[in-house]
Amino acid sequence: MQKQLADGLILRSLSEGCASDRDRLPQFYYDVFVETGTPETEQALFPWTRDLMSGHPTVALDDIFVVVDPAKDDMIVSATLLIPQVWRYEEVELPVGRPEIVATHREYRRRGLVRALFEAVHERSAALGHNVCAITGIAHYYRQFGYTMAVHLGQHATLNAPGIGKPPDERYTLRPATMEDLPDVARWSDYYARTRLLSAVYTPEVWRYELGGRSDGNPWQLQYRVILNSEGQGVGYIALRPHSFDDALTCFAYVVGEAASYLETFPYVVYDIKQWGKARFNKDAAIIDFASGLHETVSTLIDRTLAGLVRRREYAWYLRVVDLVRFMRDIQPVLERRLEGSGAQRYTGALKIGFYNKTGLTLTFERGGLRAVTAGALDERDADISFPWHLFLNVVFGYHTPDEIRAVLPEIWGNEKAAVLLPILFPKKPSWLIGLA
Repeated sequence: MQKQLADGLILRSLSEGCASDRDRLPQFYYDVFVETGTPETEQALFPWTRDLMSGHPTVALDDIFVVVDPAKDDMIVSATLLIPQVWRYEEVELPVGRPEIVATHREYRRRGLVRALFEAVHERSAALGHNVCAITGIAHYYRQFGYTMAVHLGQHATLNAPGIGKPPDERYTLRPATMEDLPDVARWSDYYARTRLLSAVYTPEVWRYELGGRSDGNPWQLQYRVILNSEGQGVGYIALRPHSFDDALTCFAYVVGEAASYLETFPYVVYDIKQWGKARFNKDAAIIDFASGLHETVSTLIDRTLAGLVRRREYAWYLRVVDLVRFMRDIQPVLERRLEGSGAQRYTGALKIGFYNKTGLTLTFERGGLRAVTAGALDERDADISFPWHLFLNVVFGYHTPDEIRAVLPEIWGNEKAAVLLPILFPKKPSWLIGLA
């Protein structure tokens, strides 16, 4: 696609065939981000961008957008891209579009270029069938494009690496994962994902990319390690990423299957992470961060470990739902299953959810089945509960309960019907998202 913007600027995708765009994009990203980073940390943008342009399992040149200035030899002045992927909402798979690496040249800011790029990205995402978009980024900024912060993201817990002791035996050991481990790694991931609300779905092609498809230096090149029992059988895996800016690393995945437990494997896993970091940095890593979404037992064990810290404040994913009616229809099997056996089983009636803008969403049930979902005009006085500013999505994605939001925004008041149905239909529940990047 190609679009003429103000001041003679042109928005186009890399599929337009302009070789200069493809050649210049990695350097453009580096030049923009190095202003607030360091040359050492921002070097990772070169391999990451090149991987996204070539060899990525889901990204095509149609998914990468730039704004160029023809008056300056088609210099790239703004850019972003879309990473198509699939997530689960419990058992329901959802196509998702993830905008990433949003950047604008300093001299071209405050001209609406990011808004134009997001219009293009959202149009492309819709063409691919995505009803959900997700992005990680600076605080508050992406709300202007219809996003709300609705799922935990970032560092959840921390261990002081030098304080981790060696286990008394070798009941569990770890080794680097290989392509032969892919079926087991995928099976363990699916096993754990069943306990989470949102999780990422990886095809075999994506798993191959995860384990060996990224270039050296790509910041999303995770190091996968298989957890082995004393008989040499795999029971789970971890995924690590060293920080580029200090002697620390992050554990993005720590998953065990049916044949082991977190209580048993924990001391061996954290010691292996310590030793892996020592080999990487030629000294003890300062800290080991554990990302959001890991098993609650891991949090408890870190909290009870000397110099362990479980963070009470985390960042969040921005999520955007394009069509709430379609989304509710997509997750209909989940909603009906949640009603079964609950205090509202076989419910017949309507649940009206307002948005304080004279519109709302109505879910109509008959004997526990979702018979209709409609959106349209709805006066707050007729609503069973109302939410401002897309905050209903915080409830839908299990991030907050209505009462938790009401503690800050008293206008989120619900009647007795809403007080019963919302916690059943949309319970608070953790997610585990390693979004494809």
